Amino acid sequence: MDTLTKRILSFSIVFIILFLSPQNLLISSAAANATVYEYSPMLEDRGYIYYVQRVESDEYAYDIYRLEVATGNKTRLLSSKNDILDMILHNDTLYYTSYVGEKSVYQTYSLSIDTKENKTICNGYLISLDDSSIYYTVMKGETSKLYKREYGSKKATLIYTGNITFSFVKNLDNTLYFTQFNEATSKLTLYTLKPKETKLAVLTSGKIALDGSERIGPTVSDIIKINGDIYYQYGTFEGSGYYWYGTLIKLASDTNKKSVIAERVYEEKIYHDGSSIFYNEIDSSEKHYKYNTKTGKTSLYPYKTTGTESFNILGDKTYCAKADGKESIIVARFTSGTNKKGLVKPFINISYKQKKNYEYSASVKKYGDYLLIPVTCMDYNDTTYGWRGRYVSVTWYVTDSDGKLLAKFQ
Repeated sequence: MDTLTKRILSFSIVFIILFLSPQNLLISSAAANATVYEYSPMLEDRGYIYYVQRVESDEYAYDIYRLEVATGNKTRLLSSKNDILDMILHNDTLYYTSYVGEKSVYQTYSLSIDTKENKTICNGYLISLDDSSIYYTVMKGETSKLYKREYGSKKATLIYTGNITFSFVKNLDNTLYFTQFNEATSKLTLYTLKPKETKLAVLTSGKIALDGSERIGPTVSDIIKINGDIYYQYGTFEGSGYYWYGTLIKLASDTNKKSVIAERVYEEKIYHDGSSIFYNEIDSSEKHYKYNTKTGKTSLYPYKTTGTESFNILGDKTYCAKADGKESIIVARFTSGTNKKGLVKPFINISYKQKKNYEYSASVKKYGDYLLIPVTCMDYNDTTYGWRGRYVSVTWYVTDSDGKLLAKFQ
């Protein structure tokens, strides 16, 4: 998800009203009227999961917690009145960005895990860290500037000045990737920045055809590397729901030649294992495609999800999570790129009582060596929030790679 989209999503959080009762498991109980949304910042480091909990009271608070998976114990590291949008951990120091409403700016802070010392680092949006420096962007008007600053220093180096579409894509193999769209030339450019460098290099650039239906200008949403070749996806958000329309591109390492792998891809992230890329097109969510990076051939593997069942590709394994409507959340697992080859069902079976007047859904995510299963409870009978419904709760379950339940939090 690109930075601009994160900023849009950060203002769309709805209120939390009710919570599910605790269940028999190592548990970190959430505060009343609080939740951890699926799109909230989260990371894992050495057996700890760091997450942001939004608390509803007279004034909203955003709390950073650290969960020790082995014990289920949680520690609140920080409470902020400002929305926390991103987090990165480096040498036992947590760096995070908040949007400060009264100043209408993004600010980046540091928090020592050991001493709980909290410092303001800079005005700007944190994008990445390396062993020596902090990288962040500052937006003002129609201009976006990229800065680099060494730890402990108050002096920043300006690396690049671009337009408002300039955004960070990814840190891949210690190389930072950025993208920018030039409306005057209709060109979308992909840049790189390597460690110790202070100038962006153009990786590739090309014209993008637009039809006027775009809600946000073209951007690069994700980039990966397989066998030395670069694969990236560019696209736009369209319609009232900001639906993604993407194009998957291969950039050959030996010739620097670009070729189109797929068009009208509806998910921003590129899902893959060591030799294949998996994707779906907008026309049908039931048709799943597998692109073999060695042969250059694409094959189709049909798999139909039913009801609230999710479809989550995590490397060479695909996970499907489903609420049974009664007392269980069931997760199945099979080999990615196949029609349920090596199916294990249930791979995970979570005891979870469900009420008839609510609707439930679940998905599977991976942080470090852990699988995390967020179970969302919605009330669509509450018209306060229109067709979007009201969030009742989000409960997170933590398992190991073998599917053993370890802890949960809200």
